[in-house]
Amino acid sequence: MPIRAGQEIDAYCTRCKMDLTHRVIAVVGDKPVKVECRTCYSSHNYRPPKSAAAATRVVSAASASRGRTTAEPARRARASVPEDHVALVPPSHAHLLPFKMTERYRKDQWLAHKTFGIGLVMAELADNKIEVRFESGVKVLVHNRTEE
Repeated sequence: MPIRAGQEIDAYCTRCKMDLTHRVIAVVGDKPVKVECRTCYSSHNYRPPKSAAAATRVVSAASASRGRTTAEPARRARASVPEDHVALVPPSHAHLLPFKMTERYRKDQWLAHKTFGIGLVMAELADNKIEVRFESGVKVLVHNRTEE
């Protein structure tokens, strides 16, 4: 399964100085490059976990909502941020497209919305709807609308 922005993985935290669950902020190819610690909420470059056991763990979508990894069912409880609240940082090479309802957008494109700010297209829901993740949360937007 390829790693995507918003997914949770184990990584070495440069502030906490230990292997912890992180949320992926940016991905290049199939590798995470920027992550956010779910404990101290600091953002930093991805560093693989120091322990071999943590290196094989990836948080599944179902267990992420419960705050547990697939290999570690009894994870210690931590204060959490709502799942939709994720700091989005586009890669330096990303092209930000100004959002217009008349334009068509594809998955993994970066948008600049005048109300919601910078967002990443997560999915095309229908011929005229897209799901976009903004810092404030996931929104469903109309696109590819013909002017009548």
